[in-house]
Amino acid sequence: MKLLGSMVNATKSAISWNGANIALTGYFGLDAYQEARREGSGKVGALGSAVSSMALPFLVPGQMAGYLAFEAVTSAPGLAVDAYRGIRDYRRQLGQEQRQRAFQSASFQENQQTYTMRQAAMAIAERSRYNRDLAMMGREAKYMMK
Repeated sequence: MKLLGSMVNATKSAISWNGANIALTGYFGLDAYQEARREGSGKVGALGSAVSSMALPFLVPGQMAGYLAFEAVTSAPGLAVDAYRGIRDYRRQLGQEQRQRAFQSASFQENQQTYTMRQAAMAIAERSRYNRDLAMMGREAKYMMK
């Protein structure tokens, strides 16, 4: 009989609550229902989980404030692990992006010596190409004269 009286009082207080508290209670119930369904519970079991989650704020001392504190304390370890995993995944993503870029940390200092060396290398490459072209033309001429 005492339980029935407390349920009636809880229902009366739920009716007299303002809209934000009703919305939070509905959200907690919906969240509990969806989570139970994702975990494989049937509709009846998920509905029972939702109802218990909606009724829990009335049974906890301090009502909604006490329930929110309870939820914060119980979900803090999971949130900390999720935050750590998110940061770790983001660091890995940044590391992969850094490895994809060639010469990411290279800095080039232009001076007279490097300019001269680059010009000398270009001259060597140009001579090499010229010698190759001459050799090819010489072979072609050799075959054409036969």
